[in-house]
Amino acid sequence: MPEDNSRQNIKVREAISSMGFYDPPLENRNPEEYILMDFNEPPLPPPPEVVENIAELLKNRIHAYPIYGDFLEKLGEYVGVPNKSLLLTNGSDQGIDLILRCLLEKGDEVKMAQPGFPMFRQITGTLGCAIDGPQFSRDFRFPHQELKDSVNSKTRLIVVINPNNPTGTAVSLEQIEDLLKTFPYIPVLVDEAYYEFTGETCVSLLSSYPNLIIIRTFSKALGMPSLRLGYVIARPDFIKHLQKIRGPYDVNVVAVFAAREQLKNPEHWQRIVKHLLEESKPALEKYFDQHQVKYYSNKTNFMLVEPPDPVAACKYLKENKILVRPMGPPISHTFRMSLRMMPEMQRFMEVYSRFLDT
Repeated sequence: MPEDNSRQNIKVREAISSMGFYDPPLENRNPEEYILMDFNEPPLPPPPEVVENIAELLKNRIHAYPIYGDFLEKLGEYVGVPNKSLLLTNGSDQGIDLILRCLLEKGDEVKMAQPGFPMFRQITGTLGCAIDGPQFSRDFRFPHQELKDSVNSKTRLIVVINPNNPTGTAVSLEQIEDLLKTFPYIPVLVDEAYYEFTGETCVSLLSSYPNLIIIRTFSKALGMPSLRLGYVIARPDFIKHLQKIRGPYDVNVVAVFAAREQLKNPEHWQRIVKHLLEESKPALEKYFDQHQVKYYSNKTNFMLVEPPDPVAACKYLKENKILVRPMGPPISHTFRMSLRMMPEMQRFMEVYSRFLDT
């Protein structure tokens, strides 16, 4: 039967129809088959007792809407702010979405050093806004002055990812404070997804600068990427505005339960962080130095590697059951890899040595 072309497709907003895709390669990432070094995930799950308690929780609570209890108070103690300065979100991605929807009108501009976390570009695109900013230099230095110079009359938000994903670039507290001072009427959003690795935060600036907003996640060091839990840190008056546009039950009860357990008993994930930073990273950097492989060190659980042929390197690693993340322009000469526990790092080094010999 011939196709009826008289029917029109559903018409969507122009801002959506003209967008590209943020389409990370999420399929066929079986952790039983591959060593996963491509998404900056933690190398181990939470302790077995936490997983067991989650299973027990689901037996009794899956049929009821979430109850969050005193978790915000516990989180506030961890962060060092009153619970009125916190908002739980369904991953930090939802935090980004809520903040941008709360702040931006169509035609507004967002400034961010490039390249940065693609979710910012996706969400600004849905709002009919533009996001741009200076490129990182070849050595991935943070373009502080260039970012300041890029701000104009249409700028409604400045984004700082610290450390930056994917480059790993650190931004100093002095640089963040300079942005807050220079642009007191423009919100500055600081993404601290990797805070638990660096130990560096700008939370102390919140009392002096009402234009500061911070987001964090439980997906990295705290080992819960599949449960999707993040949070926003800001002045209480701004948190109230975010609460107007979020759903009342956006965060699932399992995520909150697991997060409470991770904060109550941090030894497990802190031990993993220590292992990655003090054993896995030095071993990998020593290996790269010995084999004259160019890499870009930083304070996180990932790094960029610059092989002579990144496409061939990624292909060879995948054929040997190791997944790393190929980068696109302007850093398509690199791939990004996450740190893992030492046995898996040893496996990576063995495979990469064979690649270097091909």
